[in-house]
Amino acid sequence: MIKFAKDYFGVMAIGMCLLVGYVLLTDVFGVLSAFLFPSIFKVLKLFPQYIDQLMTGLLSSLFLLITAYVMAVITAITLGTIVGLKSGLRKNVTPYIYAFSAIPVPLLTPYAINLLPTFQAASIFLIWLAAFWVIFGTTIGAVMSIDKRYLETAAILEMSKAEKLYKIILPAASPSILVGCSIALTLSFMMLSVAEMFGARSGMAYFVQYYSDFAKFDVVMLGFFFTSAVLVLIMYVFDTIKHRILHWTINN
Repeated sequence: MIKFAKDYFGVMAIGMCLLVGYVLLTDVFGVLSAFLFPSIFKVLKLFPQYIDQLMTGLLSSLFLLITAYVMAVITAITLGTIVGLKSGLRKNVTPYIYAFSAIPVPLLTPYAINLLPTFQAASIFLIWLAAFWVIFGTTIGAVMSIDKRYLETAAILEMSKAEKLYKIILPAASPSILVGCSIALTLSFMMLSVAEMFGARSGMAYFVQYYSDFAKFDVVMLGFFFTSAVLVLIMYVFDTIKHRILHWTINN
């Protein structure tokens, strides 16, 4: 516990400063509108009342997020590695990658809802697509930038293609790939919020949208705090996994 406090003292200090700043602007000086920015103490008192709705929404959101994100990681890294290794293939598909990846994913929401059989399938597709392009692009770039000396060493050692892939290519490319995965996870969370505002019946973003329609901004603020806490926890877990994978790098 002491080690944790030392490691994250700066994070906790900034968080306390933001909290104190919010209290000063609302409860003390009244600079912010009490209607739009309710007291933090009033918001926290609502937590027991809405805990069931928040947890139901959390489970619904996590199912969509995890399903789509895992699919994106698997497909993007697989295809990105293939394209990155094959210069001829890369030359032919790169213009199409630029063209399709430039289309903002939220604009595809009406098509996904109308073409796919369920809202759940449409949501998973949109979140998958948002994460896919980021991981796909970073994987191609990471594989292309591998030092040729690594591959020459693998050839000298007469490694098989599978050994070269898992012992040379992917480890060498993994730092850049995981940076893309981190960015994609944040984008997936944002796309989850967009997707849940179109036809959802549960979810963290749906919770916020539902109560904002009734102008209950104290409950909306509770949803914001809860969603932010969940995102911070997810990113912390991801960073822990990333550091374990990249334990051999200088920054770990």
